[in-house]
Amino acid sequence: MQSLCPATAPSAGQLASDALIGRLAGIAVFAAGLLAGALIVALVCYLGSRRRRCGAAGSGAAAAWPLAGAALPVSLVAAPPGASPASRNAPARSSVPPPPSRRGAQHSIAADEPGRSGAVAPAPGERPRLRISVLGSLTVNGHAGALVPAQSQLIVALALNQAGLGNRQLRGMLGADAAHPKPADSLRQLIARTRRALGRAADGREWIEHQGHGHYALHQDAWVDVREFERLTAAGNASEDALSAALSLVRGQPFTGCYYWWLGPEQVESVTARIVAAAETLATLRLAGRDPSAACRAARIGLAADSAAEQLWRVKMRAEHAAGNLAGVRGAWGRCLDVVSEVAADGQPDSATFAVYSELLAR
Repeated sequence: MQSLCPATAPSAGQLASDALIGRLAGIAVFAAGLLAGALIVALVCYLGSRRRRCGAAGSGAAAAWPLAGAALPVSLVAAPPGASPASRNAPARSSVPPPPSRRGAQHSIAADEPGRSGAVAPAPGERPRLRISVLGSLTVNGHAGALVPAQSQLIVALALNQAGLGNRQLRGMLGADAAHPKPADSLRQLIARTRRALGRAADGREWIEHQGHGHYALHQDAWVDVREFERLTAAGNASEDALSAALSLVRGQPFTGCYYWWLGPEQVESVTARIVAAAETLATLRLAGRDPSAACRAARIGLAADSAAEQLWRVKMRAEHAAGNLAGVRGAWGRCLDVVSEVAADGQPDSATFAVYSELLAR
């Protein structure tokens, strides 16, 4: 049976419209593919550059890490056996080290961080200075993180040896341990980087001077708190004002943060013992001069360096009692018990400390 409604043939306009729609859909799919490909390529390039930067920074930091300056007399720090130090009057040679090798330059990224060296260099118009402090946490020009650890260790080694150190001695001290000295090329690069970070002294010379024959020492204008402490507390100069000035340099336990294999406990304890002795002497003098507040301050400074020094707890209790502060006497006794219980073999204070406490409470 034939259809009652004959089929209508599509017009030419409809055919052209359908063809155009098909082309537009294909173009859209192709453009979307190009855009997705471009985004993927950009992401891969970004991640690759990040990986290269992180790898370079990591290798530089690892190369700069040999351990994290201030001053002791030469006798306090025994340099490793090796070359004998040259005389300070030896003919000076050029202080400019040879240019670092290309391979060495790859390991100096962390050591040349501009943020670190900026804390050491003087401000415009300020007189150049180098102040190294170890009577507490290690600081250089008042900043705890002014230098990277390897540079700080170099500064401390020279500060503790006023006459300077030879190349072989420095290599031994700055190595991982006595059996693994620092390579000579690495030492030269470290000295050059540290010089750049410190700047120059007022006379235009380097703060780390090469005195000839591979011998290095700090500039004569470098200030080290331990040297100043020794000068102020030297025999025949132990006046109250000198002792007070010396104790004002103490900021806590000596050499805090100086974890160097060559810095032994006996050297740290030697400095600590002199601080305690100066604090006890000054506190006793202040107490005899009827100034219990000043006596307490002197005792507290000494206790900041060595909290287990019972002689300082005894003089502090006497000062608190002289000020009429029985609560302070009991408080000092209680803190003394807490500290001594952690360090004494029997966990008990010395009998002399208990006798002072009992005597003061009985009055």
